[in-house]
Amino acid sequence: MSRKLIITAVGMGLIGMVVSGSLAWASGGAPTASSATRHGTVLRFAAPPPRPQDQKTIDLPPHGLSLGDEFVAAFSLKRDGHLVGRALADCAINDQTFAGQQCTLDLVLQPGVITAKTAGLDRLLPHQKPSSNDVFAVTGGTGPYTGAEGTITIVHGTNADTLLVRLRN
Repeated sequence: MSRKLIITAVGMGLIGMVVSGSLAWASGGAPTASSATRHGTVLRFAAPPPRPQDQKTIDLPPHGLSLGDEFVAAFSLKRDGHLVGRALADCAINDQTFAGQQCTLDLVLQPGVITAKTAGLDRLLPHQKPSSNDVFAVTGGTGPYTGAEGTITIVHGTNADTLLVRLRN
């Protein structure tokens, strides 16, 4: 997973993440807005890019991507064009040598919150393969999501991204 991807995407709508530009992809067999499977539940959200007032890059010296830099953003989660929640994201650069960062992502939905975390390096480890998508581990939640486990995958689109939340039963 490319951390620059996360920071850039977040700033550009990655973490606006989630996705109207992938509607063509979604119509090609992706899960519906919410579907139950034998192994759990899949939720799909579209996210337009964050508004300028809902994102900020904190660039500590030296100028440019460096240790301690942080990116914070909030963006809407939509389903069938309707607002169904907000996503709150925070990424921090904490490995200058390998350009590593850690990111948290909280999905604030009407029935509760889903919490997730990821980490990655821009300078890959030996034999490590880059990924075109960003995957977060679901670490828990509140309300009906208490004790939640699973993943959140950001599928990058041209104008927006798609957020796939896969929760295990």
